[in-house]
Amino acid sequence: MQSTPRRSSLILNTLVDSTATPDDILAVLRDEHRHQCEYDPEADPDANLTFDSSIEDWRIACDLVKWQQLALALNLQWGLTIPIAQWQDVLTPPKSRKLHGVCKLLAATTRLKSVISPQIFGRPCTTAGVFFAIRELLERDGADVSRLTPSSLISEYSIEQSRVFEQDVSQLAPGVLPSIKILNPDYERATGFLTLAIFCFFCSLLMAIWIPYLWIPFGILVLLSIPWTNHVARHSKPTEVSFGELKTFRDICRTLTPQVRT
Repeated sequence: MQSTPRRSSLILNTLVDSTATPDDILAVLRDEHRHQCEYDPEADPDANLTFDSSIEDWRIACDLVKWQQLALALNLQWGLTIPIAQWQDVLTPPKSRKLHGVCKLLAATTRLKSVISPQIFGRPCTTAGVFFAIRELLERDGADVSRLTPSSLISEYSIEQSRVFEQDVSQLAPGVLPSIKILNPDYERATGFLTLAIFCFFCSLLMAIWIPYLWIPFGILVLLSIPWTNHVARHSKPTEVSFGELKTFRDICRTLTPQVRT
């Protein structure tokens, strides 16, 4: 019996490294801040990050840690090994150092991802290049992309690989993707309970004239609620991660294509 030949799927490597400019890095940092403002209540949505923004303004806008931890986090995020002394030069003192220094340092030491337009039936197709680039980014993050097609729903991957969409995919065309929307009922309930506990604590302080020790149980409740809320924030999973009206990978590819880095 003659065996039927197995169909081979079209798998293209369209993701390549390219040099970055300070403007490219600034666009990425601005885009990260835009997405962060959708789910981080400590981020400042009114901040406008520019080259002239101070490091202190950047840290406040994005709720960033102190410069030592920030330096380590930036090395990890960008896959770099920049010495801590070099980071200190551009991050301190925070009130006088500008964001331009960070962008210049990152541009000199990192490479951003770009998309190669593959030839489809003799013509370059950037949309196909974007699709295979996203596919590769998801696969690098451990996702099973064997059944991923342009008609696949983003929601099938966005919860487990939200970081890939928020950072890696967005970097292909900063500022183009709709702002990320994260729905996490457990975290929302935890923060709501903490807010209520704090409110009751301050109310008990006002009532201390009539009931002197009423604030003690509410104070204990607040102290217990803070680590519990942090635990929920670290371990709870969102039930939905979406990008506006984009539903399928075809939608996201068509959205990115006009401004994708090539």
